[in-house]
Amino acid sequence: MDLLAKVKKTISERRMLAQGDKVLVAVSGGPDSVSLLDLLFRLREEYALKLVVAHYHHQLRGKDADLDAKLARELARKYGLEFIPGSAEKDWWKKLKGTNEELLRQMRYEFLEKSAEKISAQKIALGHNANDLAESFLINLLRGSGMLGLAGMPVTRGKIIRPLIATSREEIIDYLNERGLAFRMDKSNRNLQILRNRIRAELVPMLRTYNPEIVSALGRAAELLREDERFMEEANEQALARLATLEPGRILFSAKKFQSEPKAIRRRLVRLAIARLKTDLRKIEAGHIFELERMLKTGAASFELDLPGKIRIRKSYDRLAIEIAAAKQEPVFEPVIISLPARRQIRLSSEYEIEFRAEPGESKEFKKQPGEESRRESIFSSGADEDFIALDEIGQPLELRTPKPGDRIIPLGMKGHRKLKEILQELKVPREQRKIYPLLFAGDELVWIPGFGISEKARLKSAPQKTAKLAVTVRKFS
Repeated sequence: MDLLAKVKKTISERRMLAQGDKVLVAVSGGPDSVSLLDLLFRLREEYALKLVVAHYHHQLRGKDADLDAKLARELARKYGLEFIPGSAEKDWWKKLKGTNEELLRQMRYEFLEKSAEKISAQKIALGHNANDLAESFLINLLRGSGMLGLAGMPVTRGKIIRPLIATSREEIIDYLNERGLAFRMDKSNRNLQILRNRIRAELVPMLRTYNPEIVSALGRAAELLREDERFMEEANEQALARLATLEPGRILFSAKKFQSEPKAIRRRLVRLAIARLKTDLRKIEAGHIFELERMLKTGAASFELDLPGKIRIRKSYDRLAIEIAAAKQEPVFEPVIISLPARRQIRLSSEYEIEFRAEPGESKEFKKQPGEESRRESIFSSGADEDFIALDEIGQPLELRTPKPGDRIIPLGMKGHRKLKEILQELKVPREQRKIYPLLFAGDELVWIPGFGISEKARLKSAPQKTAKLAVTVRKFS
């Protein structure tokens, strides 16, 4: 089978093209992209394709890169096609003190996606071949990647298609020679300090001594893994819908339910949640997932784990949050002086608001129902609480504020103080909610912790007293 027929078969089997598609062809000037452009040009009438050539200049290789751009432009002119050039700023890499393959790839893809959108192209054709797929498999194997990494680059993804993915590099070179097509070789491909180049120059030839068809074998393995990966993706989407609460900038799980899932599902749930938040999994490695598992296994009530890409994983009691790490800010909630009667809407933070009410009265107006016991629970969990305090016994003014280091209370029925920090831990208030937890003070005396109770000093006695009925309701913003 000649190369044109082989590529046509790949396009047909993978449904890469539809009649009348406008295709942006990424042409670097290297053998893969030059052969890709020629093959698609030969298929243009059969598929009624509208082809556009795009080339991105990274401003890294001086005159060599200039010659690459020149060849890409000449090829577009030769085939009578529109040409879209793209270029980075000169010496941009100096500001970053260096560069890497991942960053270059990101810049190139961003240019291609924006260009495709600008011209309303349905597809973006890339020149990755079977050798690229095999090399990616080996790179990820050496890094200890799981199924997703070993499955390698997808044959199609969104607008992106890879018509040469079943074609070897040797077949491409033969095709170019037969067609008399000029191409350029990137000298950086000879740099053996780059892992992919070492694998291409050393590891793949060595593996061919064990299996002459190693490139095809690794391609088949990657294809089998891709099929399994597609099945697991569906199962994982169902698990995410069942277990997670999605909020702007974060995804929440019950730690207990999360840990009850099989290990394979748990690991994939973390990766899926991160991908939802930052749209990709760049720089997220298996080691990050293993570290999360290790920390969960310790049984710690709370912890934080920072990952690349500004991802933070936080556990606080039964709450496991995977979120975009925001810059730390002071709570929105400022101290509020309370004058009776009071009814105040108070914004605790960007996420929570409370309505605080205080009504003056007499102690005889409060009668506890037989058997009624106050349940100690964070108001962020219960949503509301109410209580009564004796105004005669406490100082003034009343003030509602957030916790400060060293805050203490003499709980009702006790003689000694307890630290507020211990009480909030007892109520299982997540760490990020502790700093905005509303507290009522009379002068310097902490007299009410909503969800926990009043202080001994604010106790109601049998004799008639001036009292205040306190109530707080929590509202959470979606």
